[in-house]
Amino acid sequence: MVLFTAHRLAATSTNRWSHPMSTVLIIGSTGQVGRVVVEEAIERGLTVRAQTRNAARARQTLPDGVEVVEASPASPDDLRPLVADVDAVVLTHGGDVDGEGGISFYTTVATLLEALGDSRTHISLMTAMNTSRSSGPSHYGFVEWKRRAERLLRVSGHPYTIVRPGWFDYQGPGDRRIDLRQGDLVTGQPGLDRRHIAQVLLAGATCPSGVRRTVEIFSVAGDPVTDLESLFATTRPDERGALDGVLDTNNVPLGEEPEQVRDDIARFSR
Repeated sequence: MVLFTAHRLAATSTNRWSHPMSTVLIIGSTGQVGRVVVEEAIERGLTVRAQTRNAARARQTLPDGVEVVEASPASPDDLRPLVADVDAVVLTHGGDVDGEGGISFYTTVATLLEALGDSRTHISLMTAMNTSRSSGPSHYGFVEWKRRAERLLRVSGHPYTIVRPGWFDYQGPGDRRIDLRQGDLVTGQPGLDRRHIAQVLLAGATCPSGVRRTVEIFSVAGDPVTDLESLFATTRPDERGALDGVLDTNNVPLGEEPEQVRDDIARFSR
């Protein structure tokens, strides 16, 4: 586990990091990863605003000191006041069990971009490995919609970090080190500690080398990473305005995407 305390965050924000982050909005805050992001952010001394559809339930599960706000992630009017004064947004909405084949995940990203407008708020977005067509066409609708959401974010002009996690909780007892890869070519069931996902999502918003990155993340044997800036620096940034991750291959032609997606990409392109 990466061990950054709030004191360490404050000490490094003026030199190694591009800017200090004080307030973060977490969309999907009560999910299996969102709750961990909340905990990690609180440990770093950040002000946490947690979006939820059910505030009463969220207050029972989230730590004290979190600002819980009930809002629909599909409503720009609901999200605008939530994003007005935050430094970063972390989106961990699952989208694979919504009964809509994952389209609600895509809708949430499009709604967030509309709510943010021309601001330069950083967005850290959790999707899934095998989201692109690098390892063959997907048989799961929700994966297709996550790819489409990634594409919207890349062309939007917002600073971003896209994190494609491995299999939650399949890591071994000695898998304490974060492993970042690119190219969306990993297969099988590589394990991942959920706290590693949370740490990379948050660090993407503060590490200079975390900006405009699309990374796959896994947990491997070794000592915990204590310098995520250096870890991000080993990766390559996406090309500005590109639809796909810098090392993704065999990508889906834009003409094969639904008309709604093509229209949204044109609308949000900066």
